[in-house]
Amino acid sequence: MNIEKVINNTIEGIEKENAGGGTEDELITLLHSDVLTDDIKEAIYLRFKEDVQALIDDFLTRCDDKNAGRGMTYCYLETWQGCIDDIGRYYFRKNNYLKDSRKAGGAYKYRDELLLIGIDLYNHFCRMYRKQYFIYDCALFMGLNHDTIYELNTRFPDVLKKAHTMQESSMRTALASGRSNVTAMAILLNHDYDYTRTTQVVHTIDRIKTADTLPALEIDEKKNFLGYQNNENM
Repeated sequence: MNIEKVINNTIEGIEKENAGGGTEDELITLLHSDVLTDDIKEAIYLRFKEDVQALIDDFLTRCDDKNAGRGMTYCYLETWQGCIDDIGRYYFRKNNYLKDSRKAGGAYKYRDELLLIGIDLYNHFCRMYRKQYFIYDCALFMGLNHDTIYELNTRFPDVLKKAHTMQESSMRTALASGRSNVTAMAILLNHDYDYTRTTQVVHTIDRIKTADTLPALEIDEKKNFLGYQNNENM
């Protein structure tokens, strides 16, 4: 099956069937605005949200996840990752939706304001479908190539800072709700955000445990920088 063709057909269906969604030309006009006002950014967010929702719904009809019929909330994490990878490749990256069209020569870079819309949108869908927010997965969702992912720290520091805030919040929510393995999530929070060293939230009767007393995780340096960890689905 040609996944790119399926996604293109789905997008065309959205434009034809949803009168309130606007057309592709209207979206391009918004994205090419010299100044992205709050109203324009909200309109872009809502359009992206509508299109992505339709693509997720379509993906569920084609994937082989045994829980697909119950919705993305009940699908495996790997299914979710496959879905967002397709969205990143064939929706955001192919159409250059997050790039800065004001740059001449066709080799334009990503636009900070649009990247921020992208991470807000990904955070929304992670919450909706109760999926763990990982920065690396968010980058795939936005269609960022590997070079850009590893350059986030220097080229887009504000974007990365906000993404880390969302990732930490997602981990805290997973820990508080009990939807993930509590011990594993506590270790991840300690490893990535130094929780026990700075807040001393892990206790025993005799002493306070520090980060040095918890199991060390052997993680690739680049993945650790991006805050990416694998975990089991609910």
